[in-house]
Amino acid sequence: MPRNAEAPAKGTAVTDFAPTQWNIIYLLMTVGALVAALSISIQPLLLDKIFGIAFEKEGAVNADIQVVAEIVSIVCVGWFGLLSDRIGRVRIIALGFLIAVVGAAVSLLSLQVGLAFGAAGLVLFYLTRVLLTVGADAVQLQLSTLVGDVSSRANRPRLMGNLVFMMVFGGTMLAAIVMQMADYPGGVFLIMCLPLLVGIAGFQLTRRNLRDVAPPQPTSEDDEHPLRQVWTVITSDPRMQLAFAATFYTRADVIILSLFFSLWCISVSDLVGVTRTFATAHAAVMIGLLGLAVLAAVPLWRSFIERHSRISAIGASLSLAALGYIWLGMFANPFNWLVALPLLMVGIGHAGCFVTLQVLTVDVSPKPILGAMVGAGYLVGGLGTVMLVQSGGYYFDALGPRAPFILMGTGKMLVTLYAAWLLANGIDETCDHHLKSARKVDWKPLVFLTAALPFVWLLGRSVIEGYISNGSLGEAPVGFVNRYLGDWAFTFLIISLAMRPVQEITGIKTLAKYRRMIGLFAFFYAVMHVLAYVTLEWALNLGDMMGDIYKRPFILLGLAAFALLIPLAFTSANSQIKRIGGKRWKKLHSATYVINALVALHFILAANHENGEPYVYAAAVIVLLWYRFHQWRGGNVLRALRIG
Repeated sequence: MPRNAEAPAKGTAVTDFAPTQWNIIYLLMTVGALVAALSISIQPLLLDKIFGIAFEKEGAVNADIQVVAEIVSIVCVGWFGLLSDRIGRVRIIALGFLIAVVGAAVSLLSLQVGLAFGAAGLVLFYLTRVLLTVGADAVQLQLSTLVGDVSSRANRPRLMGNLVFMMVFGGTMLAAIVMQMADYPGGVFLIMCLPLLVGIAGFQLTRRNLRDVAPPQPTSEDDEHPLRQVWTVITSDPRMQLAFAATFYTRADVIILSLFFSLWCISVSDLVGVTRTFATAHAAVMIGLLGLAVLAAVPLWRSFIERHSRISAIGASLSLAALGYIWLGMFANPFNWLVALPLLMVGIGHAGCFVTLQVLTVDVSPKPILGAMVGAGYLVGGLGTVMLVQSGGYYFDALGPRAPFILMGTGKMLVTLYAAWLLANGIDETCDHHLKSARKVDWKPLVFLTAALPFVWLLGRSVIEGYISNGSLGEAPVGFVNRYLGDWAFTFLIISLAMRPVQEITGIKTLAKYRRMIGLFAFFYAVMHVLAYVTLEWALNLGDMMGDIYKRPFILLGLAAFALLIPLAFTSANSQIKRIGGKRWKKLHSATYVINALVALHFILAANHENGEPYVYAAAVIVLLWYRFHQWRGGNVLRALRIG
């Protein structure tokens, strides 16, 4: 037990914390959120003033850094969630603060390298963002799980509401106040020092004052894997399917607004006659107003979800946030103070959805796998953040600074329609918040809609701007369209490649039917990528295409991968397996390993030097190919890692 933690009386179970410990939990949540918010808010200013990133690349580079940080955080923090059920939450919280301390120390080094060598310091800055994101997210996730351990159905809305209140206070209001220092001499350096100091303080407070409540869960070879138990819980309860779909869009709210609203202010600062540090401070004030709306709305939503269906609460909050995003996308000037109104709407909607998701997850989750359930929710939210930030960065550079907000609004509206569909089909809660019926809902429609969203966003934007009717892409550069489609093709290829290891690790056999669907979406985006290259970029001019391939021979790698992908797509149906024969079909589809390797190399050679995203994708491909090779050689990776 950590030093100074209050021990329970002999012979009694630990069921609650002392008032002092509750105050420390709320304080730690505040500083954890503050570290996460500062690392995001200061990023656009650093890339612009310290690392000298060109204006036309700011959106993509900022998005790439956030995507890399989220991808690494998904893996690490998701694993921490599983691990916390075995070793306790407090150890992971302390570890999270230590990781944040290391990240803050590296950030100060990257600042000096950036001042001396410009963009050469980006490598260290990537590492900084990864460490700060992993550390801060681990702290916040495990504090939520720790409170879930001690809560009951009666007090859970109040406790989770308090936790969300403090998290939002630290991540918006407090961060907005701290960011005002950026407009003063030496202010940026002080802001970058703050995560180091609060990280050390957080580690000491955790080590000395917190203790675990839930007993560690022993494991044996006969136990069902926690991820399989998570899958069983989610697939048996439509509310959890809605909750995870909502998490996909909700977790990205503060990141999207902090990142792209700051970029928007900086991008127009010269036009309105203000400095870029002032623009950064102004953006922080507006995000602070959003946080104020969240803080004011949390008690109201807490009362609402105690009296009404969780499904209704998710639908109402998502629709309000969606309307706020779409309204925000209609403003031309971010320095117009009326933008506070849609930001307030987003904040109120975010508060309702976030509190409801926290309460519902703990309500439905069995205690032995609560950490795994919370970690799974973080995983889905992280994937959503990756997709939304990646798309938002492309849209910001190619279509304008307001495009990411329209993107968020349309996505939230989609999940709102899913909530309405559940209610219309009689899937709702009783007055004591139990599910009325045990009806199961197939995930295929939701997977299909999610995978199709990147194309729908691109097509919808084209129709809205009149690109198709005018016979051109208008303001959207062809290079943007081409890279956007290619990136999504590679993303779905990696997801498809990863699904079999996940299936083997967890024992969830039903993942197989989704793997084929994801693979076909990878082929669809690859077709769109190639069509964009030969039609939009070169207008079917073979001579110009050959000249471009001669200048950029890595294009041949992409074409080779596409050629190998065609027979895989056309033989994916069950009827083709029977016609070809199982062994021959498996041998043919083993080409997916070669395809992923070729695309990874193509992606790296096509990227600019500021973009670290291709290397993370390539690392993921290497890990997955190593796994398959080890299994093919007769090794047992699962047993070696003790996760099977």
